[in-house]
Amino acid sequence: MATEFSRETVKRIAELGRLYLTEEEISTYQAELAKILEAFNALAQLPLPEDFAGDARSALVMAKAVEKAESDSISRLRPDEANNSIAIQVFLNQAPEREGVFVKVPAILAPST
Repeated sequence: MATEFSRETVKRIAELGRLYLTEEEISTYQAELAKILEAFNALAQLPLPEDFAGDARSALVMAKAVEKAESDSISRLRPDEANNSIAIQVFLNQAPEREGVFVKVPAILAPST
């Protein structure tokens, strides 16, 4: 299955990444992005055991644990525990600019033209 990216799609991806591409680079990236997407499509077709469906990131670790009969000792998720690693006032004192209890940061998204 050949996947193609239009010039407009490549330009839009570049715009989102705040990249300025020449016409030659747009042509190059059309082919490169198509190859990348085809590689991901090929990976998506690989069979995974039912236990790992939707969790391919940990599939290899879990498979190795199952081989060693350690599957009961491996948790896929860490416990969700609140942890204040830095006091709020210490954090706010380190902020270059703030408004009350909020840290002021520069805008990173500009309206598209």
